[in-house]
Amino acid sequence: MTHTKPKLIQIVLLVLTISLFVGYASIISRADSAINPYDTPDKTVQEVEKFYHKRINEIFNAKLTLLKKGKDGNGTAEIPDNDECAENNYGTYCLAMTAAKEYDLYSSALNKRKAVTNPQKGDTIDQLALRTISEHNEIKNELDRSRKALDIAIKTYDELAAAHRMHLQYEKIIKNITKYNKKLIEFREEVEKLPGKFIDATTTQCT
Repeated sequence: MTHTKPKLIQIVLLVLTISLFVGYASIISRADSAINPYDTPDKTVQEVEKFYHKRINEIFNAKLTLLKKGKDGNGTAEIPDNDECAENNYGTYCLAMTAAKEYDLYSSALNKRKAVTNPQKGDTIDQLALRTISEHNEIKNELDRSRKALDIAIKTYDELAAAHRMHLQYEKIIKNITKYNKKLIEFREEVEKLPGKFIDATTTQCT
């Protein structure tokens, strides 16, 4: 009986420590959620994943729209002197900066979940441990996949931007060639108006 009582006290202290830690982490999460849109403890990991991918998709679509409009749409692709990119900047550098900041927020929010355990009613220690390990693995795999997908997307955007610049150059060349052809036709029409022979000329050849 004397051995059981200290062990019971240890268990109670452990439970209280976990409860205080979970409560403290919850308070921090609510405070940080004001600046981190992914730090939402009331949502599941899967819901946060969907929200992140939706936001990243919106970022890329917005930059693609600006890219198509180009400078005529008051956009710019110039690299800024500092790391502050304007919203109308559709350059690859600024896209990468914006997407990287978004990923950092996402990664920070998911990694924070690793420090919090969410015991459910009726859980045994083994069940809680298995579920925690499973969620940790899912978070790790998701962050790895998201990082690789982001790198590929930025490289693809950069290639698209380069192809778009070439496309614009080709358009200019085509416009210039069209103007040249038009002037050449006009010149030919004027030449055809000239007589085949010069009247009262002493020679048919220029001297």
